[in-house]
Amino acid sequence: MNCIRRLVSALIARVLPGIDGGRIWNRLDMHSPESGEILLEIRLMQWLQPWRQTLAAAMLAFFLAGVWLVWSVGSALFAAAPHGLAFAVPLLLGVLVHGLFILIVHECTHGNVFGRPVDDWVGNGAIGLLLLPFLAERYQMVHRLHHRRANQVGDTNWTPFRQRLFRRSRWLYALYELLPVVNNLDRIREEVGRGRRSGVAFAWLCAAATYGILQPPLAYWLLVVLGVNTINALRLWVEHFGHYAGRVSNTYYCPLGFGIGNHEVHHRYPRIPALVLAVGLALRRKDGSVLTGVRSLLFDKRYAHFRTFQDDFTGDNV
Repeated sequence: MNCIRRLVSALIARVLPGIDGGRIWNRLDMHSPESGEILLEIRLMQWLQPWRQTLAAAMLAFFLAGVWLVWSVGSALFAAAPHGLAFAVPLLLGVLVHGLFILIVHECTHGNVFGRPVDDWVGNGAIGLLLLPFLAERYQMVHRLHHRRANQVGDTNWTPFRQRLFRRSRWLYALYELLPVVNNLDRIREEVGRGRRSGVAFAWLCAAATYGILQPPLAYWLLVVLGVNTINALRLWVEHFGHYAGRVSNTYYCPLGFGIGNHEVHHRYPRIPALVLAVGLALRRKDGSVLTGVRSLLFDKRYAHFRTFQDDFTGDNV
């Protein structure tokens, strides 16, 4: 047991007596629950319920500080750093933007921050503050459809185009996933609705205000977007990929992921908030990380998307 896991386990035991660290580590409380056993994350969520609004406000404050760090401090570092380092700064800060997106936008998509309908506005505003307003029209609808159809026909994370490309060449598929914006076009299916015009307009208004006040250079913004897309692609290659073992998703490590790596629990219970997922992730065995997924995707022929392991999969019905 490493130091972080030991510390988190000790703290949790003080507020949630009777937890079995071994069962949680091996995910037996999820896969083979004993009579009356309640999932760790559900118990913790219930214990934190009285402080939900306070935690939501703290998350939002952290998010706003992160926005300032990325678009103000990061821009200054980009302008002052030597050429090679200047290229690295926005790419690395793209990892932070990805984490901030998960912390607020993704959480608002599930109504886990302040609750709906407030979260619809907060989420769209956050998309704008991250200077990604082009995602406001479709992201929430695409993501909710992914949850309803994970690893089944119509899963927006595994489209017919991706299946054909992956079957033809894993390298071509990987390159496609690394193309920002373009790699989302195939996810827009007929059943994916559009966001409300007022919410989309609010996202663009927040983006315009952020750009007008902080004025990050265009080159810097493009590199940040590239960094966001890269870490997101690496994450996708481990979430629902692997040697299928009957799970809807994997449990994995992602830097600044704010609990997104606790993905199997997230798919089972999408209303569990990010900070609770992060605590649970520290106490659970990981199937891999964003780095191990790259190696397996490119060089392990048995490593594939979980959709392709389903009983009804014929080779093309995605």
